[in-house]
Amino acid sequence: MDILNDLLVGPELLWLLLALCIRFVIKWSGAPSEKLDAWWIRLTYLLPPLGVSLTFGLYYCPLVDQRWLLFRIWASCLVGGNYVLSRALRAHSEQGPGVGTAYIMGMSLMFVALVIGSLILMIRQF
Repeated sequence: MDILNDLLVGPELLWLLLALCIRFVIKWSGAPSEKLDAWWIRLTYLLPPLGVSLTFGLYYCPLVDQRWLLFRIWASCLVGGNYVLSRALRAHSEQGPGVGTAYIMGMSLMFVALVIGSLILMIRQF
């Protein structure tokens, strides 16, 4: 049961929940509309820091196994963030160069937030 607990609780579960939330909002909003376009673009700038900070918060959760957690955080943030951002930006009504730029900026913010979070974590361990 301990192995199952280690596999279920972690950063992967967090990004799965974020992906399900985005999926729910897409289904709720229906067809892509211009009313939500600004929200989808804003989400690409808010989601990376929010998702990474929630994921690094798992270091303080007693249910999460600490071994390999930093690697799991990096892998799940890069894969999960890629999926969530691309899924969210597909709901944008106009698929032009602005959407691609927002995706690149979102993934860049994800990488910068991961580096900053890792540095803070390494400094706190000393």
